[in-house]
Amino acid sequence: MPADPVRPAQPRLITRRILFRVHWAAGLVAGVVLAIVGVTGAMIGFEAEWLAWLNPGYQTPSEGRSALSADAWIARAQATAPKLDPRSLSWAGDERPVRVRLASGRDRGVAVALNPYSGEVLGPERGAGALAMAEDLHRRLAAGPIGKQFVGASTVLLIVMLASGVYLRWPGRPRAVSAWLKPNLRLRGRALLWNLHAVVGTWLLAAYLLAALTGLWWSYDGYRNLINGFAGVEGPLRRPAESSHAKGATPSVSLAWSAFRSAVPDARRASLRLPGKDDAIIEVRYQDPRSAHERAWDSLRIDRESGDIVERRLHRDEPAGRRFVAALFPLHSGSWFGTPGRVLMALASLLMPLFTVSGLWLWWLRRRRAKQSRGDHRDLVPTASPGRAQAAGSR
Repeated sequence: MPADPVRPAQPRLITRRILFRVHWAAGLVAGVVLAIVGVTGAMIGFEAEWLAWLNPGYQTPSEGRSALSADAWIARAQATAPKLDPRSLSWAGDERPVRVRLASGRDRGVAVALNPYSGEVLGPERGAGALAMAEDLHRRLAAGPIGKQFVGASTVLLIVMLASGVYLRWPGRPRAVSAWLKPNLRLRGRALLWNLHAVVGTWLLAAYLLAALTGLWWSYDGYRNLINGFAGVEGPLRRPAESSHAKGATPSVSLAWSAFRSAVPDARRASLRLPGKDDAIIEVRYQDPRSAHERAWDSLRIDRESGDIVERRLHRDEPAGRRFVAALFPLHSGSWFGTPGRVLMALASLLMPLFTVSGLWLWWLRRRRAKQSRGDHRDLVPTASPGRAQAAGSR
């Protein structure tokens, strides 16, 4: 007896039905959260450019003047909040403000921006509050630890949607590039919407997968420990909390700062923690034109009393695993690939709400069509006439 030709196709059909339901269920659950995360991610991906555009007064050209000493910067900043202690100094180039962070105890405190030449205290940056809110939404939906869990779970569901979407999208000619990337604009209605949803999703598949796999590093300790373990990194890469010191006991750092500027004349960014009275060595972390990305920090350890360089550490000399973990944020934001990568990741993030809307629309259209189909089926069922019903009842 010949085999039933329909039976071999049934397992694949059942798999597609299951994955289709998994795909739209994940989209229904995580779609809105991913839309929020996407838009806010695009905003904070260009935070520096936004702030520079909104705050032209934050440019501080030298105009032939010499910069004040590092100790003078600290003193000017501390005068704005005498009850707080200076903790760190951040420098972003000769034509940008110097920032001194003041805090008390373990509080994060405030950052005071100064003109490095005049010592003038600059006002708050316009747009900084909005970008801080966008970052909080991106990481935690502005809902603290609970929101962070929602973001992490939605990121996992994004990976599920990407995997199931590829299976459902799989064309009859998988080796043909056009079958994957070329939309069929001859379609109309729901078929065209589904085709655009699938094709554009294929275009951005790599960007979404990269953002999701790297983003989970901040969401779950278990995932972070797993990645760090594979990379051979023990413990967190975050720097330990800034140590507090007795009020008014901040030692001089001007000599060490001058030594750093002489040793690295082409530095672009730098930061140092202000030492306590018992700290003889100051560490200055910096970046220069040779830095691979914004998380690739070199460092100098300098004797604060003599100005002698005790040790120099270069990021490129670090073990490969530590360099990989340090690159997770640049990979997440796209900056590891330069400006084109940042632009592509921002565009992909901005398109996330469109996938949410189109996916919900396709789901609603499918539900409406199924409802209409059930209604048409009921209309086709023959009903008994009153006479036949009475006859049937008499039997």
